[in-house]
Amino acid sequence: MTASATSIAARGPRPPLLARLISRLVMLVGGVPYALIAIGLRLLMARVFFPDGQSKIEGPVVSFKWLYRNADFTVTLPTDISDAALQMMQTQYAHLPMSPTTAAYLFTYAEFVLPICLVIGFATRFAAFGLLVMTLLIQFYVMPQLWWSTHVYWVAILMVLMTVGPGAVSIDALIRHFYEK
Repeated sequence: MTASATSIAARGPRPPLLARLISRLVMLVGGVPYALIAIGLRLLMARVFFPDGQSKIEGPVVSFKWLYRNADFTVTLPTDISDAALQMMQTQYAHLPMSPTTAAYLFTYAEFVLPICLVIGFATRFAAFGLLVMTLLIQFYVMPQLWWSTHVYWVAILMVLMTVGPGAVSIDALIRHFYEK
């Protein structure tokens, strides 16, 4: 037996091509840092809740056209809740375990503040918990038919953000860094 034949025999048979490809894919995916995944999850959940909150408030409109010249990104700053939002809460959200007016103010301002916290990574676990509570209230009292189509995914993402945190690219991580020094 030659030296190369002996080393091949000692290693055993070579795994099939599919097994080698799967092994390489797992190694590649395992190298993705959580910070990148967390940014995606935070932006995704902010994108779910923020536009809904924007549709329920009235106030001055701030344009962010200077950030990117072709973007038409505006934000309405909350000074009050729209009449349409109050009427919607009176009819659709009437079964919540709180008054519809309280729910309107609580949900609307939460849908404005908490997604901003998620985007910048500030108080991320608290923001995710607040949005999780809102999601569960909507699920159980307003739209129970949306569990498997929508809410189960929101709950899973928000629970990841609550348990694992915002990742290294966040204000929370910056605060933790200075606190530990």
